[in-house]
Amino acid sequence: MSAPLQSVEEMRQIYRDLAVEWDEARDNPALANKIFRRLHALAKEHRASAEGRAAIEGLFDDAVAAVRLIAATDSLAWDSSGGIAVLEDIERNNSSLFAVDAKWTLRSYRSGKLDLDW
Repeated sequence: MSAPLQSVEEMRQIYRDLAVEWDEARDNPALANKIFRRLHALAKEHRASAEGRAAIEGLFDDAVAAVRLIAATDSLAWDSSGGIAVLEDIERNNSSLFAVDAKWTLRSYRSGKLDLDW
């Protein structure tokens, strides 16, 4: 018997929880990198279905900048206009390092050098 499919809301919550965990681990690079690899693997799973993509896109207006940043970046694989808009907003309106991340993500994406399939 196969496992029951997750709803969009369940997928969104799992992704969001991991993104928040990644943000909270930022002062511990080894842990943050481990979490980021898990988050990236989850994003690749989610982007394989319409429900997964909707789950990630549903985080574009999240209250946590790290969640918006990672969701927008991951969405560039299928929804460049939505992801770009969120990244541009973070770049313009956030005074943290996430603004720098957004800026360089956009530059890499626009130059064709952003690899979302690693």
